[in-house]
Amino acid sequence: MRSQRIFDVGNALEPMVVKWLRDDGWEVEYNPGSQNAAFEVVVPVEGGEIRGHPDAFISKGEEQNILIDIKTMNDRAFRLWKTSSTESKYPQYADQLNIYAWGAKRAGRKVDWQAIVGINKNTSEMWIDYVDYSLLRITSIMERAEAIFKMINPPEVNCPAQDWACGYCEFSHLCELCKRKTNNAVGDEVATTEDEEVINAMEILQEARKMNKEAKELETGAKSVLDEKVRAKGVKSVSGGGYVLTFKESVKSQFDQAAFKKAHPEMVSEFTKSVISLTYELKEI
Repeated sequence: MRSQRIFDVGNALEPMVVKWLRDDGWEVEYNPGSQNAAFEVVVPVEGGEIRGHPDAFISKGEEQNILIDIKTMNDRAFRLWKTSSTESKYPQYADQLNIYAWGAKRAGRKVDWQAIVGINKNTSEMWIDYVDYSLLRITSIMERAEAIFKMINPPEVNCPAQDWACGYCEFSHLCELCKRKTNNAVGDEVATTEDEEVINAMEILQEARKMNKEAKELETGAKSVLDEKVRAKGVKSVSGGGYVLTFKESVKSQFDQAAFKKAHPEMVSEFTKSVISLTYELKEI
């Protein structure tokens, strides 16, 4: 039910996005509809065919014949996608665009580029991210499709589908793996969730860590410039641009654990205790 609502919201916003594109000066050939779109891509593979339809073709100035698909995202997902690209954040979108482009070219349509037009549902910001056309990717997609069409028995238990895909699969109620993944996990097992608060919290944590890393790199670079341009000349304080910077040196006492361990190894175990620490290991899948 939730998955259907997500699709409904995206479909409802599509005409508005088309208007925004036209307001920005794009020529838009809109291709609305789901199963009844005016232009449908048909990609034949052994055993069947892949069908779908791009949302539109857009052109402006030197950027001509761009096949696009419109995606709506919440604020955090949008910002992560915008900074990391479609290829790294949503490779399934890149797969979709490549198949659409291949099918469109096969049908005689001129396609110079393919792109995702992303919309931030919280702020209404719009961003266009171009995706490379890859025959290697297209071949891989078609080979996977052919393998599925040739299947006689259900997929193996180690189905490679990512967890998010299970929520969109109409056969998830028949899949033993999906049933196992949606149960509450215990011990070392991995549970799945559709709880928006949990998902948003993980996205915030991931984004915070990336921002923290970038901030540290920026700080290191800035200090390097200040050391070279100011402190190395013996200047202890400098002002400019509304800022005042002062270099302050301080002396701190620090316990030398390595030296103590070397000098008094017999005392280390006596004054060492075990403590439990919690690490939040987070990775994108």
